[in-house]
Amino acid sequence: MSKYKVQAFTIMEVTITMLIAAILIAVTYTSYSIVIKSYNSFTNKNNDMAVLVSLDHVLKRDFEQSKTILKDSAGFSFRKESILIRYEFSADYIVRKAARIDTFKVQNQDVSASFENVPLLELQTTAAQNIIDELDFETLYQKEKIGYHYHKTYSSENLIEKNPNAIN
Repeated sequence: MSKYKVQAFTIMEVTITMLIAAILIAVTYTSYSIVIKSYNSFTNKNNDMAVLVSLDHVLKRDFEQSKTILKDSAGFSFRKESILIRYEFSADYIVRKAARIDTFKVQNQDVSASFENVPLLELQTTAAQNIIDELDFETLYQKEKIGYHYHKTYSSENLIEKNPNAIN
């Protein structure tokens, strides 16, 4: 036998240490998973809201700056001086075509347009009969409906261009 005693941990001490380490790793992993899921949910919600805010911003700007807004077979045409901006509404997205093409991935429904509170349900034969001054639609965001309403106040110059016979 040897006179020297070797200092070491018993198998029980090693097992308890490994058990505590495993519990700490499991708690850390679970906490990390919860934080990542919360962050991803928050980021997705903010990205979806950014799309809605951006769509609202460009539609408001186009309504304010356009000379005339016409309903056509694909959607709506906004005419600014020499620029034509087109909006196409589909159930799952809205496409804005101008110098560049923007696609807003939003679910929308109940798109309606009117001129002087008279709904424009179908296309008329002349472009002057397809002019609109109001646009309404709803989008779905987080299973909730958000209504959008845009109104264009035409200048008398624009209305006279629409109907030249309006002058005596």
